[in-house]
Amino acid sequence: MYKQLSSYLCLAAIVSTVTAFAPLHSQASSTALFGFTDTVKQWNFLAPWTDRPYKGPECVVEIIGVDLNEKSNSNFDRFSKPDISVEVSHNKRTRKTQTEGNSFTPRYLWSAKMPYRSNRGFAFTVYENNVVKGDDIMGRAYISAEDAKEMIDEKLPAKLLSIGEGIGVVKVQIYATPQYLKEGDSDKIQLLEETGYINASKGE
Repeated sequence: MYKQLSSYLCLAAIVSTVTAFAPLHSQASSTALFGFTDTVKQWNFLAPWTDRPYKGPECVVEIIGVDLNEKSNSNFDRFSKPDISVEVSHNKRTRKTQTEGNSFTPRYLWSAKMPYRSNRGFAFTVYENNVVKGDDIMGRAYISAEDAKEMIDEKLPAKLLSIGEGIGVVKVQIYATPQYLKEGDSDKIQLLEETGYINASKGE
């Protein structure tokens, strides 16, 4: 009992000492803590084994291109045209296109699968990419959950979305994931058959 009491007293003394010195090092400690947390996230080598694969509903988001107003966007690059990429966010997931350089009318022909939630909308952010400093946001667009669901269910054509008055537009498409893009051995075999790989490997 006395040993346990002395242990508690020692612990209380340590806590009070740390608390007394905490204000002197709070900023440095916070910086170190956040830095350590970021490092752990970046070097989480257990993620491939601990993260469970997503098996819920999916959709395909296609970003076709961006048309920018030259006069409104000429301040991003003084001696050339802007280098642009587009990021899509949906239900805390993000995907990003490649960067198309030196253009006010980049064309991406880019698409990606995303986990889909019918009660969540899609946000699109157009960036001007910089090598030295951080990327600049040129404009944003949004598709509501209802409009996205209608695009998928009704198989509607691509939409032109304004990224800001006088700034420009982005052309996007959202549709259900085709069967050949879904996981499964039968789908992989079907894809190989469609490409002619199986027949070629058999010498047919």
